[in-house]
Amino acid sequence: MKSIFIIISILFFSSSFSQNYIPFDTISFDKRNAFLKEFKIRNDQKIKEIKKTYSGKISKDIEAVYKSQFEDFSRTVNKKELYFDESIQNYGQKILNEIISSNSDLKDKNLAVYFSRDPEANAYSIGDGTIIFNLELLKYLNDEAEIGFTICHEIAHYTLNHREESIKKEITAQNSKEAKALEKEIKKSKFNKLAKSESFAKDKMYSRKNKSRNQEFQADSLGFSYFKNTRYNTASSINLLKHLSQTDIETDSLPRVSYPKNFNTKNQKFIKDWVVMEDYSKYSYSKDNLFKWDVDSLKTHPDCEQRIEKIKKLIIKSKTNYYTDKAFFDDLKKRIDYEQIYSNYYTENYGKSLYETLKLKEKNQKNMFLKEMINSNLTALAKAKKEMRINSYIPLINPNEQTKSQQYYFNFVSNLTLSELEQLASDYKN
Repeated sequence: MKSIFIIISILFFSSSFSQNYIPFDTISFDKRNAFLKEFKIRNDQKIKEIKKTYSGKISKDIEAVYKSQFEDFSRTVNKKELYFDESIQNYGQKILNEIISSNSDLKDKNLAVYFSRDPEANAYSIGDGTIIFNLELLKYLNDEAEIGFTICHEIAHYTLNHREESIKKEITAQNSKEAKALEKEIKKSKFNKLAKSESFAKDKMYSRKNKSRNQEFQADSLGFSYFKNTRYNTASSINLLKHLSQTDIETDSLPRVSYPKNFNTKNQKFIKDWVVMEDYSKYSYSKDNLFKWDVDSLKTHPDCEQRIEKIKKLIIKSKTNYYTDKAFFDDLKKRIDYEQIYSNYYTENYGKSLYETLKLKEKNQKNMFLKEMINSNLTALAKAKKEMRINSYIPLINPNEQTKSQQYYFNFVSNLTLSELEQLASDYKN
């Protein structure tokens, strides 16, 4: 269905953002297959190295982790989340070339950068020299140098072998005599078995997360050493971390007047009861958890303020802003809100896609792409309602986790009946 939508879009829409939009391509069969074949070769080679390096149960356990991660990422690729559009792939390669040409020790590394539709604002290394940059992250960045530092940071994770080190330490710790003795002791305990089990689980989790935070500092340090050799402005590394601290903050909201404006259609009049909302403030939404976790100890990344302070000490002199392709970067920034909408739809996050579509439509009332996305998301939500699984896309109200704008939106969609959803979708289609 989604590939058909892209084809229709290309045939029907022009390239003007003020009226229409054409999403980037992620459906290239040949490029996707070639990527997966190469990925399998590299993973098989890594497993051969593991068998030579380790033995016994540790070897089997590490191998099992690599196979599981290979299968997980292969599913991601097969779901067509990676961009194989030539223009965006060439842009990523330009940035990577700037980094490699500025750092001679990276020239013999098999590095590659791919952009992804994953709606999480993130980037990561899959451990074989491949860097994945979720395009959603671009929404929070101001210049190409911030992309460059992100890639340098992920290259550092790869060259420091953080993925294998983490897996090795985790498996080795699980198979250690101390861990097995403690597990045995807990099983034999007649009293306080639950408390001892919780303490054991916490210690393991806190230790893992602490190692992860230390690795982030290491990747910042080595990544900055790569970054400072490029023509990019080193001060952008600080700007990136400042922007990352804002990724969990909703920067925009949906005005309430948009509901009657967008949902009063030819055959379905707007009903005031759709926006009648309970006072959720009188309910108790406890943030307590069963194990009473120390939330700060569960973080995989250090606070951005800590990272900024460390990097500030490394910056000697700022440079002027540099771009490998400023026109393409500017184009990407214009596209990002549209890509976010389509990516959420593409990854079946229909509730969020509709919400973001309505927000953007406030600025672009006549945009045909946005009207088509309202139709597509309403159709998907109607299907989910009919199959009694709409809560997969429209969560229950929780004031502790949602903005007032989000609560109002989730309440509105929840109040729509199946026939009303279907009629609204049909009117937008026609």
